Amino acid sequence: MIFINPVTDSPVGITERGFAFVIDLLIAFGIALLLNIIFGYQTLIIAVFFSYIYEVFLPLFWNGYTVGKRIVGIRIAPLSGEKLTLGTMIIRGFLIQILYNITAGLLTIISIYFVSTRVDKRSIHDLVAQTYVTANPPES
Repeated sequence: MIFINPVTDSPVGITERGFAFVIDLLIAFGIALLLNIIFGYQTLIIAVFFSYIYEVFLPLFWNGYTVGKRIVGIRIAPLSGEKLTLGTMIIRGFLIQILYNITAGLLTIISIYFVSTRVDKRSIHDLVAQTYVTANPPES
């Protein structure tokens, strides 16, 4: 098992992460709005559900990318240097997001502070899931 050094392996700051997040959010709400128009479901409920599924499964099958991350040129990578696992992505993309919501955004603010000030640019969900966000492409 190779452990990556997130300090020297192109860590990504808040600006790039923010742009990718906005793109992904627009995609989630666009799909939710489309489903609302077609089936009449509640847009917000669909958007929240879809965003959790999107954040867990798309990076798992697409080398750490979501559509927003791919457009910006960043991706999620495990510290181990191996492929992302379902367990890692459930922790990072689902369980931690629930904690962010339960704390009414307090952990989100702390994560933004971490990404802005830590040398390795890792947020709370990166620390817990043992991941980081990098601008390096995946190894073939």
